[in-house]
Amino acid sequence: MKKVIFCLVALILLAIPLSLACKTSPEPAQPTTPTTPSTPTTPEKPEVIELVVNDHNPPQSTVAAAWKEWETWVNDQSDELKVTVVSGGALLTGDEAYRGTQTGVCDIAHYVVDREEGFLLNLIMALPFLGWSEQHVEDKYMTLLNEFPEMEKEWEGITILGVMMMPPTHLHHTSKVIKTPDDLRGSKMMGAEAMTIEAVRVAGGTAVELGIMDMTPSLQTGVIDGVINHFPVCGIFGALELLKYHTIFGGGGINMTPMYAIMNTEKLNSLPQNLQKILIDSGQVWFEKQKALDIQSMEQAMAMCEGHTFTELTPQEIEVWYNTVKSDIHDSWIEECEASGLPGQKVYDRALQLVAK
Repeated sequence: MKKVIFCLVALILLAIPLSLACKTSPEPAQPTTPTTPSTPTTPEKPEVIELVVNDHNPPQSTVAAAWKEWETWVNDQSDELKVTVVSGGALLTGDEAYRGTQTGVCDIAHYVVDREEGFLLNLIMALPFLGWSEQHVEDKYMTLLNEFPEMEKEWEGITILGVMMMPPTHLHHTSKVIKTPDDLRGSKMMGAEAMTIEAVRVAGGTAVELGIMDMTPSLQTGVIDGVINHFPVCGIFGALELLKYHTIFGGGGINMTPMYAIMNTEKLNSLPQNLQKILIDSGQVWFEKQKALDIQSMEQAMAMCEGHTFTELTPQEIEVWYNTVKSDIHDSWIEECEASGLPGQKVYDRALQLVAK
């Protein structure tokens, strides 16, 4: 019995060290998986929205130069927007610009208002001898546009980004001083637009309709004796050296025709808000660049007139011209508007109020 107990004790004593040994032996280390360094992700480039801009003016003109400066400004505003100006009528001519913008042939265009596109009330600015001053006339036009929804309605499908009056038109002749409508009799005159062509006819001259590219050759060959247009365009197309006599009809000239930066409204509204804002803001940029280059081109044109004869009419002398054309042009325009259900008389009266300011 004692022997059995001794053996049990011996076994217990032997088991204790083995148990301790099992508890204190470190567990084998688990193999670790090496960490793969993460590859930096390249941010995706934003999708670029491209817009096509039509400018029918010759690339060498100040108007085209201003459009190119506008193009640079817009493209600098966002990586998401790229505008491309196509100059010289390579995409659309001036006669096609409005409808081309409406129908999406281009997104934005340079446009000069014309009744061929259905404009009537907006032609208030082109009425001859109305008496506009060159100062702030764009603001006065926008006043009319904002006060008369019928004027704005004529721009269906189009958003006006910017508007600027072309330089005042004056009368330029090759061989004589023109002061009164009677002096115009017997002269063959080219007008820049329908209103001035009609004014020549009413005043007693012979109105000749020609494309602008035909102006200088027609002066050289005697097809026409003079031009009603503004100085810079006569200079750009090489006609000023032939036109030695200039009749100046005050600061606002015979008339001042609006030119616009227009955009397809549906296209504008489809753009993200930030890009819409850039394009809307660009209208003022377009105006400022056009105005700056316009002043420069006027200075260049006047430098070409050294030695020419300038006749500046008094307000009383200009009134004679106004009275000459009022019935046939002004009153006829009002009657046409009223017959079409448009407030021609109200627009005309409001325009005269703005002229008086």
